[in-house]
Amino acid sequence: MDRQRSFRVAALGGLLGLLVVAGPVAAGPTAGVQIGETNNRYHFSPVPAYVNVGGTVAWTNGSDAPHTVTSDTGSELASSNIGAGKTYSHTFAAAGTFTYHCAIHPYMVGTVIVLAAGVTPPPTDALAPTAPATSDPASGIAVLGLVGLAGAALALRRFRPQA
Repeated sequence: MDRQRSFRVAALGGLLGLLVVAGPVAAGPTAGVQIGETNNRYHFSPVPAYVNVGGTVAWTNGSDAPHTVTSDTGSELASSNIGAGKTYSHTFAAAGTFTYHCAIHPYMVGTVIVLAAGVTPPPTDALAPTAPATSDPASGIAVLGLVGLAGAALALRRFRPQA
């Protein structure tokens, strides 16, 4: 393989690796909430869930019992019974904090925080609450770019013809 082709292959590999790693960093217009059971208690997870104005939240019932998604105040959220394995979705038209519960199991509570369009929601962990990231996302992307370039440089060195 000639040197120019080696460089192209290495650069393409580094770029593809960067895209694979950086792809999940971007916030999407949807959020998912799982309805589950732990220690014989049903729950919504994550709490809170974040979405932007115009975004959709989908609640998926992963338990064996039916549940509802019912607004604490107003009628923003008003699902019928969500059976096992079924999903209820709602699109939010306005920013704000929306609290809800399950009408069948009132101890099940959750919150959706709807952010203005273009605001990046903080990362959410379904197992434990997380604090919003305080670092600049551009610095993470820059680090990923440098890692990709380093990989390309190593690949170039490996494919360099020996004299």
